[in-house]
Formats: sequence, C-alpha cells, structure tokens
Amino acid sequence: MTEAEIQELAKDYLGYFLHDGAIEAHEFKAVETMWRLCRDEPKTGFRAIWVAVNMIEAENSRALSFLGTGPLEDLINFHGGDVVGLLIEAARENVNFCIALSCVWKNALDDYAWNRLAEELPGIRAFHGKHLKDGRASLS
Repeated sequence: MTEAEIQELAKDYLGYFLHDGAIEAHEFKAVETMWRLCRDEPKTGFRAIWVAVNMIEAENSRALSFLGTGPLEDLINFHGGDVVGLLIEAARENVNFCIALSCVWKNALDDYAWNRLAEELPGIRAFHGKHLKDGRASLS
C-alpha cells in the first residue's frame, strides 16, 4: 500500500465508527481491510493504526477505544510477541497510541503479550499524565 492509500484507509476506518447515520460502503470496506492487514501484513497494519491514531484529537476516547478493541487487538492476537515491543514503544512516543493500547482486552491476548502490556503500560500512562498535567503540549 502507498502512503496515500494508508492515509485514506485510516480516514475511512475512523469514519465508519465516528459518523452518526448511514455508513458508506468505503468505510465498511476499510474495517475489513484493516482486519486483513493486521492479520496478513502486520507492518502495514501497524502503520495504518499509527496514522489513524494521529488523526484523532486526544479527547476523543471513543475513537481511540475503537482502535484498541479493534485493530490493535487483532494485530496482537495474530502477531503477539512479534509486535508487542513495537506497540509499547509507540505508546511511549504517543499519548493517543497509549490510550488506544490501554483499551485492549485481556481475553484477546496470549499471556506473554498481556503480561508485557500489564507491566509496561501503567508507567507509560503515568509518564504521559505527568507531562500533560505539567502543561507540556509535546510529549516527544
């Protein structure tokens, strides 16, 4: 997929969950495509999730939870130990990604992935919380 296609996929995926009213076919297709990428092409799936996370305003916890309980769970479910380190690093870098990753459900993960997240995420959330409380806009 090209970067432009990934951008469009992320926009359509979010549109599926965020628009009130009728869902358009391209938005529904985006959900299927995101699932397939997370299953078959984890690097591209991660990139699409990353792009979507960065399209969301921080206070939109609904959209972030959709990413956590959808494609992030799928990515971990299909590729567990291979991606969990990357996901933890992404959570350290980006508060929105951290929030989305915090929405993943335990029953969707193997023990190794769940234990890594349970070990790492509380400290990462505390770090982001401290910086947001201090009034710093940028976390990088």
